[in-house]
Parts: sequence; C-alpha cells; structure tokens
Amino acid sequence: MLRLAIGALAVMTAAGCGRITLGGPEEYTPPPPGIDDLFRIDLLTALERALAGTEQVIAVHDPGTEEPALSATLTTLAAALPIQRTALLTAAQREKEDEAREDPAPGQTPSPVPADAPTDPAGLLETLVELRDLATDAARQVSGSLARPVVAIAAHTAWIAQRLADTGALGEVRPPTSAEQIVATREVPATDPPSIGAESDYHTSIEQTQQEEWYAAYLHEVLAARTEEEAREEHLGQVEVHRTRAEELALLAEQDGAPVVPRQAVYALPGGTLDAQLAGRLPTLLAQGLLIDHVALTGAAPFERRPLPIAAALEEAVRLAGMVDALEPLPSLEVEGPPARS
Repeated sequence: MLRLAIGALAVMTAAGCGRITLGGPEEYTPPPPGIDDLFRIDLLTALERALAGTEQVIAVHDPGTEEPALSATLTTLAAALPIQRTALLTAAQREKEDEAREDPAPGQTPSPVPADAPTDPAGLLETLVELRDLATDAARQVSGSLARPVVAIAAHTAWIAQRLADTGALGEVRPPTSAEQIVATREVPATDPPSIGAESDYHTSIEQTQQEEWYAAYLHEVLAARTEEEAREEHLGQVEVHRTRAEELALLAEQDGAPVVPRQAVYALPGGTLDAQLAGRLPTLLAQGLLIDHVALTGAAPFERRPLPIAAALEEAVRLAGMVDALEPLPSLEVEGPPARS
C-alpha cells in the first residue's frame, strides 16, 4: 500500500508541475518579450538596414568630389548608425559581441546584407524616414530609460534625413509626426509593462524646458527687432512657436503638480550685449539647447506627456539641418563606440 501511495503522489506531482527530470532543474521557459524588447528588436533591424544601405550607396555611387555634400552626409551617417545601434543593445548582447570580437569562431563569415537594404540615395532617404518614424513611435511607449536614447536617435535621423534630401534631387522629405499624431501604436504586454523615472526628475526637466522656451521666444523677438523683411518674419514665427510650447508645457506642469514658470517681461541677453557675431549664431545655439532639453524631458516624462517634447525635439533637429553640418549621434547623451561589425 505504501508503494502504491508513493506512486500516486509522484503522478500527482508530475501532473501539477509539468515535466521534471530526476536530478535536474525544471525546464526554464523565458517570459514573452515586453514592449521595450519588441521595439528594441525592430529598431535594431531598422538600424542594420540603414547601415547596410549607407555602405552600399557609398560603394556603388562613390560620390567623391563630384558631390561633396552627399559624400559628407553619407560619411556622417555611416559613423552615426553603429553608435546608435550600440546604444540599443542590452548588456548581454554587448557582452556577446565583445566576446565574438575578441575570440571569433573559426570560419566566421561577415553578417549578410539585409535583402531589403537600399542601394540608392532615394531608397536610403525612405529608409531613414521609416527609422525616424519607428523611433518616434517607440519613444512614446517604451520605458523612460530607453525613451531618451530612442528619441535621440529619432532626432538625429530627422536631422540627417533632411540633410540628405537637401543634397540633391531626391524630392522633399516627409515632415516628422506632429505632437497630435504621436499616439500609442502597439499593445503593451501585461507581463512586462514599461516603467518611468522618478517624479522629481520629471518636475526638474519640465521646469527647465519651460524656462528655455520662454527665453528662446524672447531672444527671437529681440532678433526680429534687429532684422528686416524675410529674416524678421522668420524670427517672429519662432517667437510664436516657442511661446506656444512654453504655454503648453506650463499647462502640463500645472496639471501634474510640477513648477510652473511664468513668462518674464525682460530676460538678460547673453554676455550682456548682443553683437552681430553672436546674433548670427544665436538661432543655432537656441535650437541645439532646446533639442537637448526636449530629449531629456521625453526620458523623464510620463507616457501621456511625451508627445510634445518628442515632436519638439524632431522640429528642432530638422531646423538644425540647415544650420549645422555636425550633430552628435545621440544628442544629450554620452557617445560610446560600437563593437566591431562581424
């Protein structure tokens, strides 16, 4: 009877717990991927495709000295994409690639070129726009720690896509998604929801961004008073853009219990005076500073508050396309060199 009882108990245990190998651990079943993992996988695939396409365009077209603007843009893009890819790798993925680089497997062959990688500048531009839009969607939904590098990638891609479009007869690049259009596009797995940072970081960041938007509006107003005709209209347009953003940020801050920064009648000029040289550089400096502010705010903000800073970061990046010929691959973040490609 005792032997029968033990046998029955063994059957019940096996039925309740699944297959168990005597003397070994229970078979591990990894959890399904969360929203961060799902977007990370797609973004890495898109970055690989863009990098392969860039290398193919450089190899096939070899712009050289005949198309210096295109050549410079492609070189910049080829240097930025591996850095952006590295920023999205998990610690385990980085470790695996480091090990493969230090101790390559015998007979290891280079990674195949993605079949859908573009081979001409027009196709590359389309690929970059797709990467920009994917990163925009991801920044709206992923965890705060991932949202910051992702929106930085989106901003850099918006900048260089505009630069690429401006180098030749590739047509106009489709503008980035507006704040009203930035919505959640994917269902979040209940088993692994994304997370956000500390409320204090959000409050600090939204306060800082309000201050900078008000300041930018004031300085563009000063610049408008010093210029004529078309340039004046451009500055007055920027005054409206920055004031509107500051007001919208103040409304969000009030609703969320964060510091509300009121508009001041007068602000101090940089260095106390505004000479012609500084006046010429000021629009670029303001756009660069606001790009960094909005990237940081995206990483710190709750999910439903991210559309405004995401859109603002992309707008400033596109604006910078006509102002600067260099932009950090990950604006506002430390740049880490990529592992060697295999």
